[in-house]
Amino acid sequence: MSWQFSMASDIGGRAEQQDCLDRLKVNGNDSHLVIVADGMGGHRDGALAARTVIETARQNLDTDKLSDPRAFLKSLCLESHKTINELGSHDERSPGSTCILLYVNGPEAYWAHVGDSRLYHFRKGKLLNQTRDHSVAQLMVEQGRLNEAEVADSTLQNQLYMRLGGDKTPQPEFGASEIETDDIFMLCSDGFWAYITPEEAVSILQNLPPEEDGAARLVAIARERGGSSGDNISLALTRWTPDKSNGSRRLLSRLLGYFGL
Repeated sequence: MSWQFSMASDIGGRAEQQDCLDRLKVNGNDSHLVIVADGMGGHRDGALAARTVIETARQNLDTDKLSDPRAFLKSLCLESHKTINELGSHDERSPGSTCILLYVNGPEAYWAHVGDSRLYHFRKGKLLNQTRDHSVAQLMVEQGRLNEAEVADSTLQNQLYMRLGGDKTPQPEFGASEIETDDIFMLCSDGFWAYITPEEAVSILQNLPPEEDGAARLVAIARERGGSSGDNISLALTRWTPDKSNGSRRLLSRLLGYFGL
């Protein structure tokens, strides 16, 4: 098997789980779509909004659309946004959700995100890529008015300027990468990254015995640190371990095309 997956979640100190995560297999290919969504807008509405992201992806997982990964991921975000808005169209509800979507196809990876659920890409124990939060706190970090280490504890982190659902049409951010052996992707809600740094997470993963579930272990640590006031926690790990017979495939030209270069 080329791609390996490990997923875990915990309700944390909240009364209801408003995170959703899933992995969807694309039939006939070594292709998968991994999703983490973090709902907002009240207990019932937040959970429903997050589930809507997963269900929208499940209903639109068409192999014909996947020939253009960026267009496919963007369409999933916009369709989820539209459907979430329909949930609250008959009253004053304003449900919403963040999302991080990772599409892996053999040794290729493409991702899109909206909000403050994150993707980290590790190679040989080093952080190679990280998504950028769509929050006021992140803007202040970029302006030099807030330290990166202070983001998780800042009240401004909960102030998102982009989400799925609401008056503003989201503009997802995209990324892509050529994959090397043992690359790891970590997708998580803010209830996870608030308590465990990416450097700490990859260090723990590298030192776990093979039989231990990495996502379950990391989520347990985040749950302990969050205590009775901690947020919902969701984590999905994806590792590329190709068969030796597959050989090396260079994908630079395709990735350059993905970015329009």
